[in-house]
Amino acid sequence: MKKIFDRIDAFLKKEKGTIFKEHGGRIKICLIYPNLYQIGISNLGFQAVYRLFNQRKDVVCERAFLPEKEQDFINHPIVSFESKTPLYEFDIVAFSLCFENDYPNILKILKLGRIPHYTLQRGFNHPLVVAGGVGAFSNPEPLAEIFDVLFIGEAEELIDKFIEAYRTVKEGCYLEDFKDSLKKELLKFDGFYVPEAYEEVYFQGKLRGRRVLWENAPEKIKKVYCKNFAEKFNFSQIITEEAVFSSIFLLESMRGCPFSCRFCLVGHVYKPVRKASFEKLRQIIESLKPVKAGIIAPSLTAYSELKELFKLEGFELSFTSLRADKATIEILKNLASQKTVTLAPEAGSQRLRKIIKKEISEEDLITIADKLKETSVETLKLYFMIGLPFEKDEEINEIVKLIKKIRDVFPRRITASISIFVPKPFTPFQWHRMEEHEKIKEKLKKLKKDTLQIKGFKLVHEVPKYSYMEGYFARASRKAISVIERISEGENFGKIFDEVKDSLYEIKSFKDHLPWDFIEHEGLTKEALWKEYERAKDLAFQTDNI
Repeated sequence: MKKIFDRIDAFLKKEKGTIFKEHGGRIKICLIYPNLYQIGISNLGFQAVYRLFNQRKDVVCERAFLPEKEQDFINHPIVSFESKTPLYEFDIVAFSLCFENDYPNILKILKLGRIPHYTLQRGFNHPLVVAGGVGAFSNPEPLAEIFDVLFIGEAEELIDKFIEAYRTVKEGCYLEDFKDSLKKELLKFDGFYVPEAYEEVYFQGKLRGRRVLWENAPEKIKKVYCKNFAEKFNFSQIITEEAVFSSIFLLESMRGCPFSCRFCLVGHVYKPVRKASFEKLRQIIESLKPVKAGIIAPSLTAYSELKELFKLEGFELSFTSLRADKATIEILKNLASQKTVTLAPEAGSQRLRKIIKKEISEEDLITIADKLKETSVETLKLYFMIGLPFEKDEEINEIVKLIKKIRDVFPRRITASISIFVPKPFTPFQWHRMEEHEKIKEKLKKLKKDTLQIKGFKLVHEVPKYSYMEGYFARASRKAISVIERISEGENFGKIFDEVKDSLYEIKSFKDHLPWDFIEHEGLTKEALWKEYERAKDLAFQTDNI
């Protein structure tokens, strides 16, 4: 045990902003990120939930993560960081769901924490197991049998309602009846989903709909969003050199993206687009006086007061990525301290960028790369996707041509990161298929071969099997839980792939029932998304016949 505690203490020693509270008389919550500490602590939403729970005097919220060495916990359960309390001693265990490939880790953590995996296996003496995050309000169904309650929406609007309901129900019923009573109470509010109250309906092996099992359970669950985002935006609670953005204080300047590219989950499920108050941003920066501050936004240049942010003094300002458009060209002179800049063309050809609604031009991309020579930027990172809907084989050549044109005007380091298109719920491409595994491997092989001779250039790409695993979980029904369990027990997804590839290669129709159809997002209807998909198909047809 000493080795485990020493490892946790080594992380805590490097943190600034950790919250320690006494447990006595408080609701005890363990907030869990289902991946390694370095990844979880870098997640701004995870940090925000940690702060929001702890702002309440009646709550103590501590953290836990997937252990680096799971074998260390065979003879001792996973414990929280702050007080080294075993997971099973908490009232509530809350998971943050951000990335589909982390789903098997949830079962690993519950097992190592001595908590039964499934809702129906847990008794009144076990913690309530809940979850939130973008995975919860895009498609929670692969995990439906694990969680007692899922938060469908943004934490700023849901945490207080959840805790108030928890306290009220706890005071008015027997312990044996508490969980069922709480679930029924939460179903009265928007933004809470109790999977146990529903079941999926199949006909001839195909999902046909859902059946409501509990009286008064709503057929649809409305996603709740933070209406006062201008004042309630996220910012770092804990700063540590162990984070991906080492020792940088992060602030969220926007939530949602006005451009709504057809492949992008963030551009759709975080509607309406909201921006942080510049005055509030300034106040936080000036009061906390960080050495380095990083501004987070899906599209930074869409933040109208960006130029005013650059004028603030006393700290070093950085950001994650820029949109390759004319607004970015105007701010390039402000990149005095930026060593790396990221641009995301996504596709090599203007044709494909138009189909996916990435409205940026090659001319702007080249202009930005050229002007970066006048800054201190040392590395230019480029993001591309392959296997996009309606992509032609020859468009892989267009990626190479674009990289070479950028190489001609930007003489320093260039890296290109290649990801594989994954259709996501609540996007216009949610009905589309993934490209065949063999074709993807051929395209990656060609990209590596054709860029090998470009000087000062490096190509990196995702491991295809993990992209297909992500694609399977992203659109799966409750049947996916068996795959999640097998992977959590050590089975390689590559061996499971043949069993599920048909679902990955299937193009769905508007009439098909999608597992997430029961979630209602503000201003985001299935009909509107289908129209966008049809527009993409029309664009592809038009360009094919030119």
